[in-house]
Amino acid sequence: MQDPCPTPLAPRPVPAPWPALVRLGLAALTMLLALLGSQAQASAAITDQAARWLSTQLKVPADRITVQAPDPRWQMPPCPSGPRFDTPFSNANTVRVRCESPQWQVFLRAQWPEDLVPAVASATLPAPPNRTEPSSAAANAAPRPTAEPRRGIVLTRAVNRGSLLSPASAEPTQVPAREADSLLIADVQFLHQMEAVRDLPAGVPLRQTDIRPAVLVRQGQWVTMTVGQGTGFTVTVRLEALQDGRLGDRVMLRNTESGRTVSAVVTGMNAAKGA
Repeated sequence: MQDPCPTPLAPRPVPAPWPALVRLGLAALTMLLALLGSQAQASAAITDQAARWLSTQLKVPADRITVQAPDPRWQMPPCPSGPRFDTPFSNANTVRVRCESPQWQVFLRAQWPEDLVPAVASATLPAPPNRTEPSSAAANAAPRPTAEPRRGIVLTRAVNRGSLLSPASAEPTQVPAREADSLLIADVQFLHQMEAVRDLPAGVPLRQTDIRPAVLVRQGQWVTMTVGQGTGFTVTVRLEALQDGRLGDRVMLRNTESGRTVSAVVTGMNAAKGA
């Protein structure tokens, strides 16, 4: 009698890939947390060193000086030779941290209680390292008229590209003559309804190339259009913006009920003036 056909073997179950993916994800998460932890430690160390250095220069207790940490998105490279500190501007509110190899620098904002303001104001800070002492020959030469520092403004905190600025975003400062040019912004009112062209750190003198008129009207948002100003009557209506617009731009707006479109000039945040 013929043997029956052999029963085919059942396929072996293929293990699901999820355990391996989970292990890989956990490993990546562990590495990320370790990296963030090391960056946080490096940031804390650099702010502590900056506070202690500044306390020595100002002759005030280090525990009464607060130095803001760098932007957490900035990955601080190691500095084998050790960071160097100085105050490149005319006030002590901005501490520059520099490394020679690899070359990098970051500006940190320093603050202190109001009762230390007189002591800080009377302190004499050392000149930054990039200033050179005159040679003996130059010292014996006829004196040259010294250029006066110029008025400028600096941001009180770091801002991201596209951030809306205002006069409250900055404060006046004195810019050394060697760092001054015709593009310096001298008045905080210049920042009214302006935005940052790029990521800007705190404490660095602002120039006209750092800012531009802000986008005050965005496509798809509601805009309040005013008609009749200065004629004895005023009519306001809410319309939908069909395009982006900066201060002074003419944009198209639409009445969503009637479908009619009109043009208006941007005058402020979500505001425009009709003809």
